[in-house]
Amino acid sequence: MIHVLHPVGPLPPQIYWRRRALAFAAVVVVLLLIWAILPGGGDQPRDTAAALGSSPSPTVPAAAPTSLTATAPSGDPGRPAGGGPAVTTAPTTPARTTPARTTPPPAPPKSCSDSAIRVSVAPKQPSYPVGQNPVLDLQVRNISGVACTRDLGASLQEILLYRGSTRLWSSNDCFPGGGRDAELLRPGAVESFSVTWSGLGSRQKCQGTRTRVGAGAYTLIGRLGAVISKRAPMVLK
Repeated sequence: MIHVLHPVGPLPPQIYWRRRALAFAAVVVVLLLIWAILPGGGDQPRDTAAALGSSPSPTVPAAAPTSLTATAPSGDPGRPAGGGPAVTTAPTTPARTTPARTTPPPAPPKSCSDSAIRVSVAPKQPSYPVGQNPVLDLQVRNISGVACTRDLGASLQEILLYRGSTRLWSSNDCFPGGGRDAELLRPGAVESFSVTWSGLGSRQKCQGTRTRVGAGAYTLIGRLGAVISKRAPMVLK
């Protein structure tokens, strides 16, 4: 015991004290390391942790289950990665494209039949003095329920003047010319044509001498092709 407190040796006593101090410090460090490594060595007591206001560790939510469907590697469609069972994918049916329906153009209107039109004739005024040029109107009406076309050319139009059954004048005797004139007649449409009469009688092809028609009651008849109008009165004073 005396040798421990009072080191004896050939060296000075300060060297022996330094060695003992270093050895003691090494022992203390080893003990501290052992105490820190042992379980619970660095934990605080439960009441101490509560006193410091420490809150319990938050609950970690459970991880979501991993999807069983895996992406198939390139070159092996239908088989998931990792060698699992093959996954069958239903084929996708392409959507059918319906071709757009095109509306055919409407058919051109048909030609008006004779029964589809009505022809009428009348003087512009009920009576005319002898020597005045009367104005006569010829009208063509579509009496059908559909639109149709009809040739209304001047060569097909005609107004005639009669006294009883005697033919006195025709608008085509001296002016028979005229080309075609196809017109679209809608249902109920009326086309009107006017002829100014000179008051002179005439014959076919403008033959003979033309003389003035005197005063009296006369009858007018209109025509378009084969369609004949009803008789209309004509008075010359």
